[in-house]
Amino acid sequence: MRDLTANRRTALRLLGGAAGALAAPYNIRPRPAWAQSNTLNITTYDKFLPAEFLDKFQKDTGIQVNIRLTDDQGKQYNLLAAEGANPSTDMVTVAGHRYTQFISSDLLAPLDTDKIKNWKNLNPAYQNAPWTRVNDKLWGLPILAGYEGLAINTSYVKDPQSWDVMFDPQYKGMTSYIVSDFMTIAMKYLGYDGDFVTYVDKREEAQKATNAARDFLIKHKDMVRKYYDAGSEVQQMFLNEDIYLAHSWSGPAAKLIAEGHPIRLSVPKEGTFGFCYTLNIVNHAPNAENAYKLLDAILASPEVGASMTRQSGFASTISGVPELLTDLERAANSLPQEQVERIVFFSSVNRDMKNEMIDKATAEVKAA
Repeated sequence: MRDLTANRRTALRLLGGAAGALAAPYNIRPRPAWAQSNTLNITTYDKFLPAEFLDKFQKDTGIQVNIRLTDDQGKQYNLLAAEGANPSTDMVTVAGHRYTQFISSDLLAPLDTDKIKNWKNLNPAYQNAPWTRVNDKLWGLPILAGYEGLAINTSYVKDPQSWDVMFDPQYKGMTSYIVSDFMTIAMKYLGYDGDFVTYVDKREEAQKATNAARDFLIKHKDMVRKYYDAGSEVQQMFLNEDIYLAHSWSGPAAKLIAEGHPIRLSVPKEGTFGFCYTLNIVNHAPNAENAYKLLDAILASPEVGASMTRQSGFASTISGVPELLTDLERAANSLPQEQVERIVFFSSVNRDMKNEMIDKATAEVKAA
């Protein structure tokens, strides 16, 4: 997965175009030598922190929250790296697969959950997720998540439990997927490591696994109506009934669900991949204690998580949120707990090898 900019890899919206008020961005000025004890500077994505929540937090605590918007993990990393031991922001929003880049550069501080009394309100699937810890330390609060799922038109496909439905001859010419993304799912389906974590220093093994998925997709190429790139493409194919099922990031499919179309999104028994945004405290943050107060406030009520979901379009990590959503919102934004636990979050390990092999195999599938 590339940097989280506005492209097909980052359209993990569970509700495309979700409505909601924006927290007005402020200009964050370099801090003076003395700590600004009544200030909290946050760098985050548009619509992640609801304005109503921030207003209440400021009134309850007397802490002035300044928001600086970002649209790219690389830009955020470069800014922090340039500022070094004198950061102008106290908190940043990091995607889990970029953890090691920030951590190895000494840009983040380990999280002390003893300072977050509401930590228990985080969904256990995220509390205990291995990807949240590096060097046996926790580095951020998971707040919003997205995943790859199996989308079906329920008028024509009935409750499939496995990815093998994508290769069922009865749906010949009625499926679609993004080749590069589905390649890793095909690897998982065939019993290989689609995230390449276990292939460090095992190039031959990794290539064998990639080739197996490539050959499998070529063999079943007649199942595919069209390879797509943008979420809008798979949405239109579903609306036109050009396809009955597809591999889709959660956002495009969930938008159709929220609009009342007969689409269902699930995580098959073989599992899938996803990623999670976390709120992280910057190393040497002048207002770290205020940052902990904000993290605790986010977890204080599932209403905050529901608001974050409605506004950002991503799934909340806070327990109790599904009960606060409408039926359509719940269908679009929620998964049964057993399906949540089937999601393996992208790792930053061995990314170069993965990208190289998957990109080459993708081109070969398309050319076949």
